[in-house]
Amino acid sequence: MRSRKGLPLALVVASLAPVVAGLSGCAFNDREIVNERSTYDSNALPVGAERGPVKRSLDAEETRDQFRDLSQKDYVVQPGDTLWSIANHFLKDPYYWPEIWYINPDIDNPHRIYPGDHISIVFVGDRPRLTVGLRPHIRYESLPPEVSAIPLDKLRPFLSHDQVLSEEDLESAPYILANREGSIHASDGDIAYARPELDGERTRHAVVEKGKPLIDSRTGEMLGYRAIYKGEAHVEEIGDPSTLLLKDTVREVQEGDRLVEMTEEAFTQDVQPQIPAFPIDAAIILLPDAITQVGDNQVIVIDRGSQAGVSAGDLLQISKRGRVVEDKFAPRKTGDEVERLSDLRGPAVALPDYPIGTAMVFRVYDRVSYALVAKATKPIHEGDFARTPLQDSGR
Repeated sequence: MRSRKGLPLALVVASLAPVVAGLSGCAFNDREIVNERSTYDSNALPVGAERGPVKRSLDAEETRDQFRDLSQKDYVVQPGDTLWSIANHFLKDPYYWPEIWYINPDIDNPHRIYPGDHISIVFVGDRPRLTVGLRPHIRYESLPPEVSAIPLDKLRPFLSHDQVLSEEDLESAPYILANREGSIHASDGDIAYARPELDGERTRHAVVEKGKPLIDSRTGEMLGYRAIYKGEAHVEEIGDPSTLLLKDTVREVQEGDRLVEMTEEAFTQDVQPQIPAFPIDAAIILLPDAITQVGDNQVIVIDRGSQAGVSAGDLLQISKRGRVVEDKFAPRKTGDEVERLSDLRGPAVALPDYPIGTAMVFRVYDRVSYALVAKATKPIHEGDFARTPLQDSGR
């Protein structure tokens, strides 16, 4: 833009007024942000110092403040409870469950909780803790299923056969050519045909649909595709084409769907919530089976996996990026100082990122992971961050 030095300020303002009006709602793409965001500090001390038993990072007062009511009576664990529901009963934020849980040395497997157990508030020194009371020994003869960290029934589609595959793996996999009836969709009990000729050693295949591409939020690199599970295909006859019987379908099967190996990578009851031992800096890149947002007990996909040190059970803080706003009250340039349109507006200021929830990782691939939202205070969207909370994370 040419210099406007020497022009009266009123004339400059008048000549730029239509442009200013048109840009009043802009996203500050043309503006320098005066307080550029600092990068996520990979050297900052995480809240937890090691996996499993975590470093006690809360002082006594902060620990007491995490409880909803220190005078609460014992809670009797019910069938269907999870660690999250129990933690939410006592704590303001279930994120702190691993830090506040007291391992009772008088109980075998003190991490495990069963229906009928009494969860109590006890004081260890000057710090309140949660612990399970002593169990009658007779119960060890036949213990009911232990309480899982998260509601497994909500995750079965993602734990059983949902996969993350490369484009090459999907394109090279056998595909559904057609079904016997010639209909658009096929489902449980229908006969379908596949090409190319199948491997005779495998009698069961998972039928999957190529889902959305998974893209690294920072580099734009392709991380793979979500392979959406639709059901099983049992081989009836090998040939060209091969004949398949569709079983246990959860979605309608279409021409072009791929056949891949069945997987049974279950989330075991032994996985406990843990605070990662080092900073994990991920972003949410997919909301499976959701349109725009998710909340409590819904699944997210993040762009970090085992290669970045992510493990099942990791607790991550979900944060939303702070908006960039115009400081309308800052001093403006006047007279000969006005050279550019931005001189007539206040500086662009980035508001701080802020936490909106907690998620627990339950399935890990090389470069992406699936996590369950344990608690959300606001709707969660693609692009929100999933990170190890640091000491200065502003919780």
